[in-house]
This record gives sequence, structure tokens and C-alpha cells, in this order.
Amino acid sequence: MNEPDHYRILGVSPEAPRGDIQAAYRRRLRETHPDRGGDQNAFHRVQTAWETLSHPGLRREYDLLRFGRRAAKRYGRAAARPAHRKVRGWTVQPAPPTAPPDTGPGALVTVPWHARLQRRRATTKPSLWTELLALAALCTLWLASGLAFCALALTGTAPLPIRALAIPLALAGAIAVLTQAARTRRTVEHRTPPLPKTRLALAVLIGAAAVWAAGPGSWLGWTLALYAISSAALTWPVRRVRRAGALRRSVGSALREFNAFGPAGTRPKADRPTGRLLREVLTNLPAARLFVSLPATGSVRIPHAIVCGDRLALLCAPVGRDTGDADADNLAAAVETIAAELPDAHVHGWILWPTLPEAGPTARDGDVEDVAVDTAAADIGLWLAAGGSYYDLPVLQALRLRLSTVPSQRSDSRAPAVRA
Repeated sequence: MNEPDHYRILGVSPEAPRGDIQAAYRRRLRETHPDRGGDQNAFHRVQTAWETLSHPGLRREYDLLRFGRRAAKRYGRAAARPAHRKVRGWTVQPAPPTAPPDTGPGALVTVPWHARLQRRRATTKPSLWTELLALAALCTLWLASGLAFCALALTGTAPLPIRALAIPLALAGAIAVLTQAARTRRTVEHRTPPLPKTRLALAVLIGAAAVWAAGPGSWLGWTLALYAISSAALTWPVRRVRRAGALRRSVGSALREFNAFGPAGTRPKADRPTGRLLREVLTNLPAARLFVSLPATGSVRIPHAIVCGDRLALLCAPVGRDTGDADADNLAAAVETIAAELPDAHVHGWILWPTLPEAGPTARDGDVEDVAVDTAAADIGLWLAAGGSYYDLPVLQALRLRLSTVPSQRSDSRAPAVRA
């Protein structure tokens, strides 16, 4: 979790009621106020902590992200779903079926872009079952090699030092593996766990020395080599399983219920042409999800971003409608920034013009294109569909973490968000 410890900033316990948190907030506010000689950064951290912990929904999501199962037991199973940074009021429904046009023989019929898509079952990436199978296979190899080494070492043909040190060596390896696996529970994986190359190289050297000492024709050295290498690599699939499980818990339930994600308190909004574009793309791409007000840089946000598989389409108008919205001048920089932070994703920008000149769109720097909003659904939809009809959970989680940095935007407006 990339948010600071708000409870430590205010000096209260995570189980403290709202009254104690409010009293601690006022005390810390007086201590850190710049007019009284306090630090300005500490003053802003205190305000951010109060904004999060004073709101029941934001506090519940913060506790669930930071404390995990302990917070889920406190709030209950139904409250464990992180539903507070998702926009609830914009679920795309399929368009009603229309009768085919009455055409005679030889007439040309326009085929819509979504009719050329190859429908595939949506899957998740990374797959939790695949990670569990890999972990089970490596655990089986580790356990079998350890037992085989002990059985061969305790036979009468093995030298006396090997027979004396076999069980201590096996126990030391098991304790080291279990200790490393227990340490993984204290960390939250926001990126794909890297392969432990140094540890594996050291295990390979130990295995080569064991094979050389016991002789290439002896099973004793080979079983010890397999045990050392599997022991060094066992924590890697454990971390991958924990990451895949955390992604499914934090994103999986949201994907089944919502089409749009945004900062807390916001509602998706767009003009009529953009609303039609979003509805058409999201309706015909079941794996596509919409992100609104996605922060790109410190002062620029993307009004609409659609993710499908490992592809992310950033959409904006030529001139930003609100202060801070991306436009034709800074969209290329926003695409470059997000692409640098999401190396596994393909990021592309689209500038939605009401109409394009007859000479065609102008050349743009970077992965940015000019399109007419009325005809852009085919270009954007086909580009997103080429990436695959699946949920790339690491990309979705990274985008949701970007939304968590946006302050809460509470609004009492009851107007429909998108009119198409």
C-alpha cells in the first residue's frame, strides 16, 4: 500500500472511535500549523489523514487495504469488497436488438466493427490457478528431493559425515524456506515479484559442488542439488500466489459489478458524442472498463480512459472542459508518463474532434491520434480488441492505485452522468 500510516500521523489506535480521531486531529493541527512554527508538509499530512479517517467509507477501504483480514473481520464479509473508489451510477446495458434492413439481392450492407470481433472467454492475468499449480509442483519437488536425500544419506553406503549432517542440512533448508515464506506475509506486492537470481546462482553452485563431491553417477549429489535449488526458488511462486490472490480480491469483485472507476465521490460525465462513443465501445467489449479523471501527472488528468486486456486508450477533447483536463497539447506527455509507469501495457492517446478537416489529421508526436468523435468507436474498439478479451489484473490494480491518490470529490448532483 502506497498511502502513509494515517493512524500514526494522528497518534491514535486503528480501533479508535471517530471522537478520539477528531480530538487527535485538532491537537495535531495546532502542533503542525505553519503559523505556530510547524512543518507545512506535516500539516498537509495531518489534513489528509483526517479526510480519510473521518469518512466512514474511505476509512473502511483504507483499513481493508492496510490491515487485510484483520480489518475484514471487523467490518464483516459483505464490507470487505473495496467498493468506495468505484463509480456506481454508470452501468452499460446492451443496445436493444433491431430488425435487419430490407435489402435486395446484391445490395451492399455495412458491417459494424464489433461484428468482426472474435469472441473469446474473458480470463484473468495472472491466473491464480496457474500460480497455485506451479507452487504445488515446486513444493512437491522440494519435499521429494529432501526426503530422497535423507533416505540416501542414511543408508550404509554413504560416508559417515554425510550420514551425520543429512538431517541437520535438511532441517536448516526447511527452516530457511519457511522463514522466507513467512516474511512474504508482511509485504504487499504492487509489482510482479522478480526472480531471485542471486539466491538461485548460489544454490546452483552448491548443487554443482555436491554433484562433484559425490560423483556424477551418485544419486546423493543430484538429490542434494535439487533440494538446494528448489529451496532457493520456493519463495518466488509463494510471492506470485499472494500477488495473484490480492489482485483477485481487490479487483475481481469490482469487475463483475461495475463498468466505471473513478476517484471517491465522482460520477462519470461526458457530452453526447463522447457518451455514445463510450457506450458503444464498452457494450461491445465485455472486458473493457472505463476510468474517469485518471491522474497522469501532478496537474493533468485524463477525462476518460478505457482499458481492455493490456491496452489502455486515453481519450480527451481538443480543449479541456474542466481545469486540469488533458488536451491536444499535453496528451502526448500524459501518454508517455503513464506508459513509463505501466511497462507491460500498451498505451495510446486519442483526441476526439467534433469534425476533422478535409486535409486529414495533423501529425502528432508520440502515440497520439486525431479522430472524429462520431466515427472513432471503430478505430478505438478494434485497437482495444486486438489486445485480447481478458482482464489484466496488474494493469487494473495499477490504475486503481493511481485513483487512490486523488482527494475525495463529494457531489450532491443527481443528474444522469452520461446522456447518449
